[in-house]
Amino acid sequence: MKKVLVSIEERNWIKNEASIEMGKVVKQRVIDLDKVVTRIREERKRNNLTPYVDIIPVSGDQFKTPNKMPTYQKDPVTGILYGIPIGEDDFGNIKWQRLQLTDTLSLNLDNEMDAKIWTVLRFHPDISGSPFQKQYPYYKVFDPVDEAKATINEAKEMETAFDRVKQLRQHPKEMVFFVRYLGEDLRENANKNIIEGILLRYAKNYPYEFNKKFDSKDRGYAERFFTAKAIGIIENHPDKGFMFRNVTIGLTEEEAIRTLSTDSAIISAVNSMIIENDNVLKIVLREAQEEDMDERVIKPEASKYLKKKEVEKKKEEEPEILIPEKVNQTTKDEEFE
Repeated sequence: MKKVLVSIEERNWIKNEASIEMGKVVKQRVIDLDKVVTRIREERKRNNLTPYVDIIPVSGDQFKTPNKMPTYQKDPVTGILYGIPIGEDDFGNIKWQRLQLTDTLSLNLDNEMDAKIWTVLRFHPDISGSPFQKQYPYYKVFDPVDEAKATINEAKEMETAFDRVKQLRQHPKEMVFFVRYLGEDLRENANKNIIEGILLRYAKNYPYEFNKKFDSKDRGYAERFFTAKAIGIIENHPDKGFMFRNVTIGLTEEEAIRTLSTDSAIISAVNSMIIENDNVLKIVLREAQEEDMDERVIKPEASKYLKKKEVEKKKEEEPEILIPEKVNQTTKDEEFE
């Protein structure tokens, strides 16, 4: 959900309680900066926020340095003008202070002028979160709390994605299918290690997308569709859409996946052809089989070795039982001879 810098409630409050009339010829309602600055400071203090605000580019552009000089913004709902008035011209029109926006702007709201600039810039269309924001704003407000939350959420998503790579590692066939579903190209000689590396890289760089696709209710059918498409079993014709054995299964990817999920005969045939024709899948399954055979040989031998070592260790730890020798012991009969 997008964070809005100025709510409609605050805009209505400004209209009703924090605006003044200016202009000799044409009367205009203008924001009362002193009242609004006081309110902003109180709210930030109540929410334990620092007085510092940084406005930075959404994404830096190395080929240009922005230099915007906004003056005021008119609210289309309330009719209030948001700006810093500096008087009137000879014709009675309001004169506005120009606010310079370059690459970054750091403001300290304890400073009177900085606080007024921030009060006005919250309405600027080029700033993300403004009530009048453009489709692609150039600037955003850097909020360390929000940034920290975003970092924590991303780390959690990444951790979940890595755990799911571990799950997929136990199911080689699903590894191949899921990599194809992610849209990754696989060479004919790709093996299990290569595929696992691709999964880990994707989980690291795009954890949200990874988890979203992993949790998709149509994942099984989507995996088969993208795998069949990658190896040429399903083809995309410009005029007929996606075709399997000369039969159109959908004009779009979504329609084709829906067809696979509802037609048991088609999905069964697609599965069979994937097993028969997917060379990467054959390589990965063969490697998994060899690993399984190695484990069957290694595990019993390792078990025997460990048992032997355990027996030897027990013998070493057992205390030595000493039996006392019989010295100068005679019977009663021997005494009287």
